[in-house]
Amino acid sequence: MTGNALLLRAWLRDWTRHPLQRLLTILGVVIAVAVVLAVDLANQSAQRAFDRSMIEVAGAATHQVLGPVEGFPEGHYRDLRLQGWRDLAPIVEGPLRLESGETIYLLGIDPLAEAPFREGAASFGAAPIQRLLTEPGTVLVPPQWLDLQSTQGGGDRVSLITPAGTREVTVLAAPEAGDDARVWIADIATAQLFLDRVGRLDRIDARLDRPDAPAALEAALPAGLDLVPVAARDAAARELAQAFRINLTAMSLLALLIAAFLIYNTQTFSVLRRLQVLGDLRLIGVSRQQVMAVVLIEALLVGLLGTLLGAVAGVVLAQALVEQVALTVSDHFFAVAVTAVEPRPLALAAVVALGLGLSLVSALAPAWEAAQERGVGGSGRAALERRGRRLARFLLVAGIGVLLLGAAVAALGLGALVGGFVALFLMITGFLLMLPWVLAVGLRGLGGLASERQESPLPRIAVRSLERGLSRSGPAVVALTLALAAAIGVSVLVGSFRVSVSDWLGQTLTSDVYVVSASPASARGGTRLPGAWARTIAAWPEVASVSTGATADAVSDRGMIKLFLLDPHADWLDHLPLVRGRVAGLDDRLRGDDAVLITEGFAAHQELGVGDRLEIATPSGRRAFEVAGIYRDYSNPGGMVLIRAERFYQGEPPGFVSMGLIAAPGVPLQALEDRLDRWLAEQPEPAMVTRPGAIEAESMAIFDRTFAITHLLRVITLVVAFVAILSALVALQMERAREYAVLRSTGLLPDGVVRLVFLQGALLGLFAAVAAIPLGLGMGWMLIEVINREAFGWRMDVLLPGLPLAENLALGLGAALLASIYPAWRLARMPLVPALRVEA
Repeated sequence: MTGNALLLRAWLRDWTRHPLQRLLTILGVVIAVAVVLAVDLANQSAQRAFDRSMIEVAGAATHQVLGPVEGFPEGHYRDLRLQGWRDLAPIVEGPLRLESGETIYLLGIDPLAEAPFREGAASFGAAPIQRLLTEPGTVLVPPQWLDLQSTQGGGDRVSLITPAGTREVTVLAAPEAGDDARVWIADIATAQLFLDRVGRLDRIDARLDRPDAPAALEAALPAGLDLVPVAARDAAARELAQAFRINLTAMSLLALLIAAFLIYNTQTFSVLRRLQVLGDLRLIGVSRQQVMAVVLIEALLVGLLGTLLGAVAGVVLAQALVEQVALTVSDHFFAVAVTAVEPRPLALAAVVALGLGLSLVSALAPAWEAAQERGVGGSGRAALERRGRRLARFLLVAGIGVLLLGAAVAALGLGALVGGFVALFLMITGFLLMLPWVLAVGLRGLGGLASERQESPLPRIAVRSLERGLSRSGPAVVALTLALAAAIGVSVLVGSFRVSVSDWLGQTLTSDVYVVSASPASARGGTRLPGAWARTIAAWPEVASVSTGATADAVSDRGMIKLFLLDPHADWLDHLPLVRGRVAGLDDRLRGDDAVLITEGFAAHQELGVGDRLEIATPSGRRAFEVAGIYRDYSNPGGMVLIRAERFYQGEPPGFVSMGLIAAPGVPLQALEDRLDRWLAEQPEPAMVTRPGAIEAESMAIFDRTFAITHLLRVITLVVAFVAILSALVALQMERAREYAVLRSTGLLPDGVVRLVFLQGALLGLFAAVAAIPLGLGMGWMLIEVINREAFGWRMDVLLPGLPLAENLALGLGAALLASIYPAWRLARMPLVPALRVEA
């Protein structure tokens, strides 16, 4: 066996003597790597589903011809074909609901024109395509949906809730299976009937290969139609979904950062325990390079084991996270269906490199320390602690510099969203670098106070022991502080956001009763309730006021935008949370002029302010609207444009999606609801009655689903921190076994040893909990005022969370006390003679 092999074998023999320390380190790496990989896999799976859903809806089109929100006459398509434009395909689209409550997206196509876009829908050799054209009421569905319904796709009947009532359709398996089970295909005539758009189209898909084709087609379009690149329609949703995924990734990296402190802790303790071995090895001729190499190889083995096990655990965890991520993307951006995680070799290779690289970087300082050649008095624990105190002063200065650098990046707004995260991590790093020096000063002060108490020496011993072991207790405190601060920061963000959303809902839900469509509304004016309903119900003696609203996508000079078409109550501006533009006569201006209100998110994303102009395609053609004000709104991450419906249509709105009713004085709400239910039962269009409380409950349920994964990541981060402080306390107490043996020999009873260990753990936990409060509040402020604003443009009031701060103290103390149980039990049962003879 070579000398290097003997050296490695002798060095790794410590693994059999202290297996718990290695297991805890590996466990920390496993959890951290698993979280990072799981979040990446869940994000990528949701992204692929997002892309597939959009591709299935858009097909191979490069551009789309769009018109007014209610659609445009199908004769425009015929005219374009007669002019020689062949690669065009008419589309009618919109969501409908099954009787089971499941929402599907109906795509109406013309199989005769679909060959350039969706070959599966143009395969006339397939019997389902022929039946789609020849049998009315036939719909092609993905085979996986039929499998879920335990059918064979041989002509089963399904009920669809449409604007004209419930319709029976025949479902057939599509010739080519799509990836999204919610996209159903029908002949365009069938779709027009089901979506109540007979004679009208939602869009025309176009495949334009020549560079000059887009300009030529745009010139051939009649007034009121616009040519929009497909990528432009999806860009906003993609950008916002990406911002959500970046937030999750950054949260997962906190667990990795804590694992770095855990590896550093373990390797430092490993070197300290074997200082005598290192001295003997140097005496027999082992070089500094060999010593450094053996420490790094040990760290590499820890990282390799932890990373491989973490990769397996990450795939399992990703399966649990992907559904939550997909649900959030569906709630806010675009409906996606994800059923499985698809591990990518590149992602697995990246996380392996990340885990191994983290292990090696974290072990560099301990390896360098082990390789140093010291003279008399230059080695041993005392010398190491002297160097550690000098290093703490250096880290204090460096931490202040890094903290100021992060503040400068945030103040200057460099790098947008990614720059915000860079600023956040710089400020976190700067604060953590300052902690060892602050811990040393705090312990020194506590030691002075404890020395004044003569009745019990245990507090003085506990404090001075921790102060002398700063190089060991410091990293443990830093790891726990980071985890607790992350918990506080997330609590500040979620708590402030939740209160802001709740207050906003209370301000905007001003009606007593709401009537909403029972079928989902299409983005481009699909399922709507008749405009005549508002006039009819407004004439009832039980009703004092009626308001209506609808959302729609529209073409503008800023790309595709979301409109909120409103016919409000008379006092609606008193309840709208305007942040800019509240002036006298605003309602008259919005009613009589081409003026709009925009949300904070829209203003931030489009860089618009009060007085700017926005050109929007309306049923009467493109018109320029002036921004008259900016208001707070949390209903759409991309932001919206609010327009009075009569100004947009320049007349009576053709329909609406929701209607709010204010009851006349003295009319019981239940009586009004009962009359509405009876009246709606007689109408052909499906609608339902609900109250503001039910809408608020559903909105808050969506909010809670959005942040459920964030809470899960916070819990996992705390688990990693607990493993870190347990590892540190075990090593700290075991390393001072001789000191405890001396105390036992001089009369300290086993229960005194237990109290001493728990006292030290409580001191570390309390310090970490207190230090986490300013860091956590700072993180929360950064998440709200910098990162959240860059990602979504939302503003909210920062609330100081009283209960989470108290929970933080309890978590810090609890984690430290739980981590003290094992070392306290072991030291109380420790044989004294071996511990006194040889220092561990």
